[in-house]
Amino acid sequence: MIPKNLQIPILFYLLLVFSVNVGQTEGNSEVGTLLKDCENCPLMVMIPPGSFVMGAPQSDTGSRDDERPQHQVNIAYSFAVGKFEVTRGEYAQFVEDTAHDDGGGCNRATASGIELIEYLSWRDPSYPVTDNHPVTCVSWNEAKAYAKWLSEKTGEDYRLLTESEWEYSARAGTTTIRYWGDSEEGCDFANGADLDITPESFLEEMQARETKIVLPEHWSVANCHDGYVTSAPAGSFIPNAFGLYDTLGNVAEWVEDCWKNSYEDHPNDGSARKTGDCNRPILRGASYYDMPIYLRSSNH
Repeated sequence: MIPKNLQIPILFYLLLVFSVNVGQTEGNSEVGTLLKDCENCPLMVMIPPGSFVMGAPQSDTGSRDDERPQHQVNIAYSFAVGKFEVTRGEYAQFVEDTAHDDGGGCNRATASGIELIEYLSWRDPSYPVTDNHPVTCVSWNEAKAYAKWLSEKTGEDYRLLTESEWEYSARAGTTTIRYWGDSEEGCDFANGADLDITPESFLEEMQARETKIVLPEHWSVANCHDGYVTSAPAGSFIPNAFGLYDTLGNVAEWVEDCWKNSYEDHPNDGSARKTGDCNRPILRGASYYDMPIYLRSSNH
C-alpha cells in the first residue's frame, strides 16, 4: 500500500513514469522502498529529499542555452517514481477500464517533416512490441488521463513528474553528463543511437513499413552495441543509483512543466514551471532514435 500523502509522479516515457506525492511520510515509506498499489499499477521506488544543480554548463558537448542558467534546486520532500517506464500492458488496462478513445495517431519524422500518421497508435507504433515494452504514441493529455485514472483507482495522488523532479531522479546523485559518467558509449545503460542503428541497418529495419522514419543530417552514433534498433522491453539495461531504469534513452518522457527557452526564473523547490509556453509540453530523456548528444541528464 502506498503511504498516504505520497507524491507519485509518473514517468511517461512518450509513455509514462509516474510519481506519487510523499510529502511527510512515515512507516514503510523509507527511501528505496518498492511500492505497488494494485496488480496493474506501476512499481514505484521511493526517492529521498535532496538538492542538486539543474541544467548544463556551456562546456558540456551538445548542451544548449535552454539548459541554462544552471541553478540549485532543493527538493524537501520524498516522492515515489516508477521503477520502469509505463508498459504497454499497464496502459492497456487503463484503456480497457475507461474505454479511452485512443485513435489520435502518432507523430513520425518523414521525408516531408514531422507528420501525424493517423492509423498508428500505442497498440501498433509501427514496430514490433510486446506488453513488456514501454508504451509509446501517448500524448501529454493521455498521460495525464492515465495518471488521473490511477489516482481514482487507488485513492493516491498520481501525477506526471515535474521537470526538476525528473532531472533529480535521472541524475540519482551524479553531477556527470550522464548517470553512468561523461562517456557517450553507454550501451550497457541506455538504448540510444549506436552501432545497431546505423543508417544502413535502420533503413533496412524500416523497409517493411509503410511510413519511413528519416534519419537526421550529421548522423552520429555511440561506438558500441546496445542490441536494439527500436525500443527495448522495460528494464533491459543497468539502472541508475536510485534503481530507476531507462531514464535516458529507450523512449522519451512527458513532464508537467510549461516550456521556456531558458531556466531564468525557474522554480528552485521542485515544483513545475507554470509560465512560458504551456501549449508545448516537455519531453525528457530522449529515445532509442536519438544521437548520444541528446542522451544527457540535462537535455531539455
